[in-house]
Amino acid sequence: MPSKGKTKADPIREAAADYFAARSHDSWRRRLLQTDPEQRGKPRMRLRGGVMVDVNQPWSKLHPNAKADNKRAAYDAYAAVTRFPDDREAAAAYVHARWIKRNKNDPSQPKALFAPYNRLPEAEKDKDRAHVDNMKKALAAVRKSVGKAAPREVAKKAKPAVKSVQIDAKTWRRLELAARDLSRRLGRDVPPEALLTAGVEAIAAVCKAVPAGARSKKA
Repeated sequence: MPSKGKTKADPIREAAADYFAARSHDSWRRRLLQTDPEQRGKPRMRLRGGVMVDVNQPWSKLHPNAKADNKRAAYDAYAAVTRFPDDREAAAAYVHARWIKRNKNDPSQPKALFAPYNRLPEAEKDKDRAHVDNMKKALAAVRKSVGKAAPREVAKKAKPAVKSVQIDAKTWRRLELAARDLSRRLGRDVPPEALLTAGVEAIAAVCKAVPAGARSKKA
């Protein structure tokens, strides 16, 4: 039986998740410090991956478990906008349901937040809606970036290969003398490179003239 290979990661999904996770966390932290300046420098402990970690840190200093949780939230937001691309409320409800699943064992979360989406206060619903909106922005940014990179990749592939040929000094000198002589005879400048090219083309023409399968005679 053929072995089952791993599912290839979707580069758009991965890039959008990275974009979303970092920006969402730093945006959340900015709002936290703006609304409650006293939180600056104070640990805000949350259960992440079985470990209590301080989430009141910038993304660059955030605990790996907290980053992983943000990435899971990003994947859930991606799934929401993929499943419900034209239904913001359905996507937000999906985001909330996934949040409940991720945080059901976190005792630090208020119990009221575990209510079904349709029973949440509008302020809490807005947080889930923001996840949907931010993921759509992340996808737009990533796709725009990919679109800009594509022409450059095409240009790289379309660029013809350039190869160099080494000629010893004696041979090059002979080419220069021959080119100078031909230039005098024709009354116009003929560079040595032109003779070299003409020689290659002549050899190619002779090769084409030889019948296919022809063999050289033995001496």
